[in-house]
Amino acid sequence: MILWRDAMSVGSPALDADNKKLIELLNSAEESVSGESWATVGAVIADLQVYARDHFAREEAVLAAIKYGDLEAHKALHASLSTKARLLGEKFAASATDDARRTCGAVLTKVLNEWLIHHVLKHDMKFKPLLPKKVPSAVPVSGLSPPTGLPPPTQAEQDAERRARQEARNKDVEYQLPPNLAHLLDRIEYVTPELPPPATGFESFDKFCEAAIWRRVNKVLVFFQRHNPSLALELPPFFLASPEFAERFRDAVGKLIIPIIWESRQIRMLATSFNWADEDTDSFWDHVTKPLEQCILAGWAQGWDDLKLVEVKRSDGTRVMQVKDNTKALREMLLPSTPAAYDIPKVGNREIATFKSLLDPANDWSVYLNRAWRICHDLYEQEKDPRVFQQKAREGAFRDGLLNTFDSFPPEWTDFLVLACHRVFPRITTSFLESFARNLGRTEAQREEYIPYTIRYLRQAREHPDITLRECGEEAEWQAKMKELSDYLADRPSK
Repeated sequence: MILWRDAMSVGSPALDADNKKLIELLNSAEESVSGESWATVGAVIADLQVYARDHFAREEAVLAAIKYGDLEAHKALHASLSTKARLLGEKFAASATDDARRTCGAVLTKVLNEWLIHHVLKHDMKFKPLLPKKVPSAVPVSGLSPPTGLPPPTQAEQDAERRARQEARNKDVEYQLPPNLAHLLDRIEYVTPELPPPATGFESFDKFCEAAIWRRVNKVLVFFQRHNPSLALELPPFFLASPEFAERFRDAVGKLIIPIIWESRQIRMLATSFNWADEDTDSFWDHVTKPLEQCILAGWAQGWDDLKLVEVKRSDGTRVMQVKDNTKALREMLLPSTPAAYDIPKVGNREIATFKSLLDPANDWSVYLNRAWRICHDLYEQEKDPRVFQQKAREGAFRDGLLNTFDSFPPEWTDFLVLACHRVFPRITTSFLESFARNLGRTEAQREEYIPYTIRYLRQAREHPDITLRECGEEAEWQAKMKELSDYLADRPSK
C-alpha cells in the first residue's frame, strides 16, 4: 500500500490532489488485481483514462502559465501515458478469460507503479522549483472529481502480499550491489496461506449453511496462519496460527455448536424461504435474510455460552469454576498432536469468548485484517527493515500502527496480530514484544488484560535464555550488514 508523503508534493494543491488520486488508483488496482475482482479492475482502468485526460490537461495548463521550458517534452510523456491507458482499456474490454484479465491486471499495476515512480516522482519534480508560492490558475477542466477515499472493503479483496504484488513492488530497488550485499535490498518474503475457491452443490441446506459458517470462520484462522519459514522460532505457534488447530476446531464446531444452531425451529422455518441453489459459501452471507442471519448467530452464541465454566459455591463456602462435560470434551478435541504443533491454554472462558468471536455474519473480518496487515507490513519495512527505495518511517511508527489496530477488531483478537508479526517479521523479536507490552500497562497483570496470549508467550520465552541470545546475535549481524551496506553506498562512485 502506497501512502502519500509530503516529499511527493510538487507544490501545487491542485496537482497534488490529482496525484493523491493516482495513488488511490494504484492501491485499488493492487487490491483488486490480487483479489481477481475483475469488475473493480475494469472500473480502475476506466477511472485511469478519465484521470489521464483531466489531470494532464490541468498540469499542462499550469506549465504553460509558468512558461515551462520543457513543456513540449512533458506533453509527449503525457500523450504516451494516455495511449497506454487507452490501449489497456481496449485490451481489458476484449479479454474473454481470466488468464487474459490477469495479464491486463499485471500490466495495469506495472503501468501505475512506473507512472508514479518515473513520471510523478521524477519528471514532475523538475518543475517543482519553478512553481511560485501561488500557482497560476489553470484552464478549468471539467469532469475531474476531487480525490475520494478507497471504496469500502468487499469480500473480493484478498491478501495484498500475493506474489504478483510482491514482484511488481520489488522493482522499486534502484541499487546494484555486490553479491555479498545484494540480498539486503530484497523485500521480505513469507507464507500467506489461501483458502480454496468457495464451494457449491450441497445436497441440503443444512450442509450448505454449515460450510458457509465454517468458511467465514476459517477466513480468520487462515489469516493468522501466515509465517516466515526462514525464522528460527523455538516456541510453538499460538493456536490460531496452526492449520492443525483449524482442523480440530472444525470438528469441535461440527459436534458441539452446529447441532445447537439447528435446534431452533425458527431457523428451520426461515431456511425454507432461502433460495440457496445458486449460491456458494461466500455469496451465502450476501443473500441470506436478516432474520435467518440473526438466528444463525444466536445459535452460534448460545452454543459457546453453554460451554462456559460457571462459578459454584461449595459446602465449605469456597467458590470454584465448574467445568461441564461438553467443555471437557472440547478440551480433549483441541489438544495438539504434539507440544510443538501449537500452544493452547487449558480451554476456559477466555478461550471460549475467542472462539465465539470468530463468526460474524455481518462482517467478513478477513478483509479488515488484511487491510490492517498491509499497514503493519509497510510500516515494518519503512522503520525496521528499510531495504528498498522508500522513505524511512520515524522511530516507533510500527509500534504505533500496531497499537492503532486494537480498536478495529473484536477485543479477543488484539494480541493475535502482535504474535503474527513476531512469526513473520525478523526484527519483531521477543525483546520487541516485551517493550511493546509495556505500552499497555505498568504491571504484567495489567498488560495481560489486553494481550493475554502475548504475555503467555513471553513467559514461555523467558524460560529459554537461548532465545534472547540468538536474537541478540541476529540483530548484531543485521546491524553489521546494514553498516557495510551504508558504507558501500556512501563510497560508490556517482553515475
